[in-house]
Amino acid sequence: MKVSVSKELLVSALRKVLNVVSTRTTLPILNNILLEGNGDKLIVTGTDLEVTIRTEIPVTVMEPGSITVLARKFGQIINMLPDGEVTLATDANQQTSISCKKSFFKIIGIDSGEFPRENIGEGGWSFTVPLVEFRKVLGKVAYSASPDETRRVLNGILLSLRNGVLTTVATDGRRLALVEKAITGEMPSEGDVILPPKVVVEIQKLTDEEGNLTVLLSDRRVAFKTQNTLITSKLVDGNYPNYRQVIPPSFSCSVVIPREEFMTVLNRVSLVVSETSASVRAKLEKAQITICANSTEFGESNEPMDVSYEGKTIQIAFNPAFLMDPLKHLECDQLVIQFNDEYSPISISGDEGFLYIIMPMRV
Repeated sequence: MKVSVSKELLVSALRKVLNVVSTRTTLPILNNILLEGNGDKLIVTGTDLEVTIRTEIPVTVMEPGSITVLARKFGQIINMLPDGEVTLATDANQQTSISCKKSFFKIIGIDSGEFPRENIGEGGWSFTVPLVEFRKVLGKVAYSASPDETRRVLNGILLSLRNGVLTTVATDGRRLALVEKAITGEMPSEGDVILPPKVVVEIQKLTDEEGNLTVLLSDRRVAFKTQNTLITSKLVDGNYPNYRQVIPPSFSCSVVIPREEFMTVLNRVSLVVSETSASVRAKLEKAQITICANSTEFGESNEPMDVSYEGKTIQIAFNPAFLMDPLKHLECDQLVIQFNDEYSPISISGDEGFLYIIMPMRV
């Protein structure tokens, strides 16, 4: 293989694939990335056998071929090269020469035939959504997934397709975030899969790509395809809990709050929150909400806000981090918070199709 490629494009491709390359593996080939030059493109692939990322960039191919090279070392070399055109040339001894202006390296590789190949499988289903919208949806729910890796099902994110509506859900048992979005075009009537957290993170990193994202699913694997990149992953085995059960059928009270002002006040008041007193209280009375907090370590704080509220006087305690998480990812000007009492589940909505359910704290 011999190709000439822009350093900028090569760095961009490596940035996408290097994160999935394992740093702890008993298989030497998994420390490597696959480089394939063919036609007018270079395909760069990395995998840890659970998640595989394959991306292509335009190059000048003088000799088609393929090779695998040590991922981290190759990335370090390319990043340190001067700006300009990079020439990659592989010889019969699986060694690859790297040259750019006056810089020259030769690194040892492994035959590309040993690199594991990806197969999405047959008999699946698919749908297409704008990539930028899908990234936003994942951002609006991912923080609610459980960080406990032993709870594999709750560690992931549910994609549920029912009657043309895609519902994306994450929960850790104490809070739940979901987004419902209508999907157009041909699709199956229903299907559920659980995405592992690692592939969710990689999709959110596709910030330099635009256009549509095609999602292909089979019983055990999922693939996300953009114009230049293909991400494939194993799915999480197991049944997602019935999240609909935790959503109250109705609410007796609601308050409308300016989102950005609410975020600012929460941040200020939370400055006195400590690890042993990790709660803030919201006191609601006619046309006003007062956010307050106190701790024996730091003291106390409170700040009132004008809001749209006509219900009874009530005080509700929250984990401030849980309350802040959804606000960072929403785009609406006004939040709608609904509740029945100080001990029952509370809902937060704002962006179209978004719902967040949180349990108040007992203090």
